[in-house]
Amino acid sequence: MEAEAHLSYPAMEPRSLFAVEYESTCLPETTHTTMAIKTYGMSFMSRWQSALHAVLNQQGDQSADNLSSDHPAMRASCEACGQLEAAVAKGEDGVDIAEVITKGSLVSKCAHLYVGLAAAKFSGNTRRVRELESEIRYSVCDPLWAKILLEFDNNHQPIPYRHYQSIDDFVLPLGDDEDGPVKIAFVSDWGTGTALARNVMHRIAEQRPDIVIHLGDVYYSGTQSEMQDHFLSVVREYLPDTTRVFNLAGNHDLYAGGAGYYWLLDELQQPASYFCLRNKHWQILSIGAPPEIGKPTDALSAIPAIEPREVQWHQHKMATAEGRKTVMLSHYQLFTASGNIGRTAENRPLALNPVLYDAFESCLPDIDLWLWGHEHNLIAFEPYAGLRRGRCIGSGAIPVALLWQPYKQLHNLALPERFNTAPRIKDECQLGHDGDHYHHAFGVLSINGPHGEMNYFQVEGVEGPAKVIFTESLDAQHV
Repeated sequence: MEAEAHLSYPAMEPRSLFAVEYESTCLPETTHTTMAIKTYGMSFMSRWQSALHAVLNQQGDQSADNLSSDHPAMRASCEACGQLEAAVAKGEDGVDIAEVITKGSLVSKCAHLYVGLAAAKFSGNTRRVRELESEIRYSVCDPLWAKILLEFDNNHQPIPYRHYQSIDDFVLPLGDDEDGPVKIAFVSDWGTGTALARNVMHRIAEQRPDIVIHLGDVYYSGTQSEMQDHFLSVVREYLPDTTRVFNLAGNHDLYAGGAGYYWLLDELQQPASYFCLRNKHWQILSIGAPPEIGKPTDALSAIPAIEPREVQWHQHKMATAEGRKTVMLSHYQLFTASGNIGRTAENRPLALNPVLYDAFESCLPDIDLWLWGHEHNLIAFEPYAGLRRGRCIGSGAIPVALLWQPYKQLHNLALPERFNTAPRIKDECQLGHDGDHYHHAFGVLSINGPHGEMNYFQVEGVEGPAKVIFTESLDAQHV
């Protein structure tokens, strides 16, 4: 039976075409140019970045090796998109992508024209499309801009979302031995293909895991070429063929429509975006992403959601756990201290995802560990909302500057009516830094029979080693 929604926030914000995810990388860049990368929670801009990156690669442009972050065309495009983000963040009503993005003086006139045209097409503003096409016709822009626009037009394919046929579908063995030891590595927001990401996978491989699970986000928008170059080829380079690999659906995995994402699942022999790994003592449950995330008319849901039939599937797995310990995985957070879930009508950031909470409220006491990403940080939370161990491991590869203060807890979080406190961060599990940026991280769960220990590793730079900075036993029922 589908969960009854009953968690409420005051003055909740409806689904918005222009709702954006407040990623830390949308904040101003630092001067640490070797680590520069900018990501967006808008499918329009992520798709444009994918198109630009693909064309630069086709031209043999060396800057494309680092997601073309420092290329003048990418910088100019990001500046244009920044105008839109600023307008949305201010809570302006009736924001039109094309109108906002083509106002003001940009670094490049051609970025001004072509990003604006892509935005106008995305938002269905036919009047603005005609205006910009007329202006471009008499411009002296490099023909490569037109090629990028063509790539943008073609890099979205409808999501082939996979539903279960039987409630027992997508249940896989955790290992060959029901009682034997299994080592599982977890990493999230890792799929950049950069030197930082490669070193993280190198350090994961050193732990010799039996299974590696990525909690989602292959940048920029999850095209097939990005899935190949930023995920599959790197994984195959560092991990032996015997290592089983899985990838959850993050928002960036689906912005191109999902065809690239499901191509990757087939390569990995993963049946769907959600699955259950089980042995006699444990089950690892992964949450998928709703199909509408990747639609061209939806930048991002104001509240990250879950597909209703999938809720029934998860509830069945919890009801039939038969004493197994449960590790829940999702790309999106159940709760946050920094406000990256969604916003109220008064533009206040939410502390708790009401959709995920309503779906799993009754199950939370039986979940031994819930890992998520989306925020580019490593965070261990104190028990909250009925969950004993909520952990964010989104620090797989995206640089986060110290000036962004990712461990600072927001004071204006909107709390659900039934809670009077905000999630609190454990001080003993925080990443170190190099003076400019925080290091990256992954986690490794070692299980042997009913016993489990989770180690969180910090990875320093493009060549640095991995070291354990936080360890917790999953044997205890209380933390």
